[in-house]
Amino acid sequence: MKKANLDEWQLQKRNQAGRQTFYLLAFLLLADMGLNNYGIHWLAYPLSNYFIFLVGVGSYLVRIIWNGSYVGPGSGSLTSASRSLVGALIAILVAVCVITLALSNSPVESSVRNTAAPLLIIFAAVTAVILGGVRWIRRRAEQDEA
Repeated sequence: MKKANLDEWQLQKRNQAGRQTFYLLAFLLLADMGLNNYGIHWLAYPLSNYFIFLVGVGSYLVRIIWNGSYVGPGSGSLTSASRSLVGALIAILVAVCVITLALSNSPVESSVRNTAAPLLIIFAAVTAVILGGVRWIRRRAEQDEA
């Protein structure tokens, strides 16, 4: 608990979000397997699992940031805003790398190449909007308290 600098309420909320995200991932993977068994292929095999993983991780990150369980009250030298900024920059860098790989002349099917870039761009845009909304709501709440 000292290492994470989270209080008991924050730990409880973070663990609850983690459990629910695990259930979500399991359900989505089983639904994808069921759809594939009936011949419904919404994305090619590796891309569908990657997209399901992105949805799970994204929902977990959004929920812990929304609940205030991402950074503890005594977080040291980095503030929550700077940590969020670093996390967003890393996420954007990873998305750019994946999009570059998807658009390159790699031996990937053309259907995967054509669907990967728009999906990742949409996912990155939605994540940026959600994080911006959370930051705006927190800033307004802090101004109202002051």
